[in-house]
Amino acid sequence: MSRQGSKDYIRKIIVVIVAVIVIFIPLWILVINSFKGLAEAKTATMALPTDWQIKENYYKVFSEGRTITGFLNSLLFVTTVIPSVIFIASLAGWIFARAKSKLIKTVYYFAISGILIPPAVVTSIRIMKYLNIYGTRVGLIIFYIGIFMSLTIFFITGFIKSIPVELEESARIDGCNNFTVFFRIIIPLLRPVVTTLTIFLGLLIWNDFIWPIYMLRATKQFSLVMGLYYFISSTEHSINWHLVFTDVILVSLPFFILYIFAQKYIISGIMSGAMKQ
Repeated sequence: MSRQGSKDYIRKIIVVIVAVIVIFIPLWILVINSFKGLAEAKTATMALPTDWQIKENYYKVFSEGRTITGFLNSLLFVTTVIPSVIFIASLAGWIFARAKSKLIKTVYYFAISGILIPPAVVTSIRIMKYLNIYGTRVGLIIFYIGIFMSLTIFFITGFIKSIPVELEESARIDGCNNFTVFFRIIIPLLRPVVTTLTIFLGLLIWNDFIWPIYMLRATKQFSLVMGLYYFISSTEHSINWHLVFTDVILVSLPFFILYIFAQKYIISGIMSGAMKQ
């Protein structure tokens, strides 16, 4: 084996070792402890369970953790927030990317300031109470749209700047209006960055625990990940670790399945978006 071949072989071994330590060991601990009873799950070891509690753990999480309701609520948040944010940000990003006036550029910097400035939670709650939407799913959806808008505008504006403006000029010469140019030219070309943002925002919303605690009141409105709160706080002096591990598995499962079936499109979208940038 050549010297270069030896170096490549060593690099591959190192990558495998790091992957096992960083990914597979924590994943194994998570999965195997979801099959244990409370006493064994407290230690969170890598050992196999002495008494497998598969049916008991998963049935209890489904029945007491409101898994179906939580899944439907999380799905509602993801499927309403992401299209809304991306559509509004695409319209704004197109204007910002093609604008030449200083006023529009100033508005752009104001629009993306939310990336650095934390959300005004107290003010948002006051406004929602005034509009009578505090503690509702609609209120949380609007809040999500607001807090993710700056980041989405930033990425989409940068991507549109890489699209040759000559494409739009040619379409206008052929008689297309702004509406047609946006939907027939700009939107299809945004697919790489839209794919990347959909995955990124989807994970943020699906795994979010903090904002639903602030913005929702009724348990029937809670997202899937908030089932963890029930199992962590259900006992006064201890945590139901076996149910926490089980619930984490159920929370992660939908996006894991999605990745298995759509990994080709996800990876190509991310790679294409990275090359465009």
